[in-house]
Amino acid sequence: MKFKIYLFFLAFFYTLLSVGQGHYAISFSDKNNSTYTIQSPYEYLSAKAIVRRAKQNIPITTSDLPVNATYISTLTNLGATPVYASKWMNLVVSEIIDTSILNTIHHLPFVTDVQLIKPTHTLKSKKISNKLYVETTQELDYGSSSNQLKIMEGNFLHNLGFKGNGVTIAVLDAGFTNAHQMSAFSSLWNNNQILGFKDFVDGDDSVFVEHAHGTMVLSTMATNIPGTLVGTAPNANYYLLRTEDALTETLLEEYNWLVGAEFADSVGADIINSSLGYTEFDDTTQNHTYSDMNGNTTVISKAANWAAEKGILVVNSAGNSGNNNWKYIGAPADAPKILSIGAVDNDGIYASFSSQGPTSDGRIKPNVVAVGKSAAIINQNNEQVFSNGTSFSSPIMAGMMACLWQAFPNKTYQQLKSAVELTAHQALTPDYLLGYGIPNFRKAYHLLANIKDDNKNQVITIYPHPFNENFNITFYSTSNQTINIQLYDTYGKIILSEKWDVNENSLHLIPINGFQLSSGIYVLKINSSTKEITQKIIKQ
Repeated sequence: MKFKIYLFFLAFFYTLLSVGQGHYAISFSDKNNSTYTIQSPYEYLSAKAIVRRAKQNIPITTSDLPVNATYISTLTNLGATPVYASKWMNLVVSEIIDTSILNTIHHLPFVTDVQLIKPTHTLKSKKISNKLYVETTQELDYGSSSNQLKIMEGNFLHNLGFKGNGVTIAVLDAGFTNAHQMSAFSSLWNNNQILGFKDFVDGDDSVFVEHAHGTMVLSTMATNIPGTLVGTAPNANYYLLRTEDALTETLLEEYNWLVGAEFADSVGADIINSSLGYTEFDDTTQNHTYSDMNGNTTVISKAANWAAEKGILVVNSAGNSGNNNWKYIGAPADAPKILSIGAVDNDGIYASFSSQGPTSDGRIKPNVVAVGKSAAIINQNNEQVFSNGTSFSSPIMAGMMACLWQAFPNKTYQQLKSAVELTAHQALTPDYLLGYGIPNFRKAYHLLANIKDDNKNQVITIYPHPFNENFNITFYSTSNQTINIQLYDTYGKIILSEKWDVNENSLHLIPINGFQLSSGIYVLKINSSTKEITQKIIKQ
């Protein structure tokens, strides 16, 4: 009996000790007395990262400075073991075993918040499909994979020689099993297109043994087997970054994504592909709600916005919850500054599993769609298969965006994003299933080719012209502003007057209803913050 009582109290004592143990996000108040300065960015950013900012007129700010090392050392001396730090959010993730130090940490003058994001004794989860957006897989009867390109006229860019050369894509995922030894990726390794790999889950470089999800994702972009399967960006460069622990669901994984995105920024990545999303966790008290899907609440969505603000085009899966009670997109797909990608089949029909919009604050999501039902991929066994999931529509799109950016290296990520949205097949009638629809990269190419690099407001196109009833104005805005649109007849009388709010460095599609106008010549005037644009138009 005494032995049983002893065991009981020993177990009880151990439980008490373990309460609160785990990984904590510890936020700091400032970066005072930093040894780094914004005047010397080469100490903490690569040359490519600095060039990417310069091309898009993005300044170096204090958010780029590393976290204060003295603050981290103070925590370490108290017994909080640092795992990694986030400069964008000015925090450190530390593992704490002795929870008696928490009160001391809370009262440090430079600490603003302490949050448990992963308890030490986290149960392994079986809900992998909730965040790794793969539905089903079956063997491929090869022959239709080319439609992944042709449905978006992506082959138009490939035929012009734009296959992602010089563009760097960071793939944030759960692992890349066998990607280092598969013949499907031999050209990547032979041509030194894999620029690096890193594991933010286990803190090492074992990305090739943990999970096959990233391998399949990578194949849609990087496979280069002419006559068999060619990805959307076979000539791009890649970083393979493991941020997702497929066996658990904790908030820590959002922080992994955050520092993975910071790493991608620092090494100069142009594009991030993330076929991941988060709504529910093993600890249900950490679950996100639909109201959180406003683009600025969750850690990972904030991180995605940060990455975009640094000039990175972030492409993310919308999610596979279309048939579930939670039918909406997850985080970070709700982030306003990124491209969130839904799924269609090879005929362009909505895939019912594809997560829907809107965001909780009413924005259109997904932004656009690509093939994600019966998508042609290569699995970890080097086999060609068909597979379902927005996990694949996202990288298919990310690869095409790399080709488009190769064609227009001096354009900003906002210009590319809006060009793809405005030339998609339902740009004038977006909805919450397909967003703006299936992109047309031929049209996007011609639209971007007409934007002058003179940093001025401009009308890109008016179509159809001449018009019968309605016409559309494609307007490029250099700032957040309200523009005045007026239509005059030949006698100088104002026939139509409208105001439109437009965003900085973005393309806007403005529909004009002219069905009541008589046939003839009219004068269109657009007054913006910097200039007045005048153009004659004809109604048939």
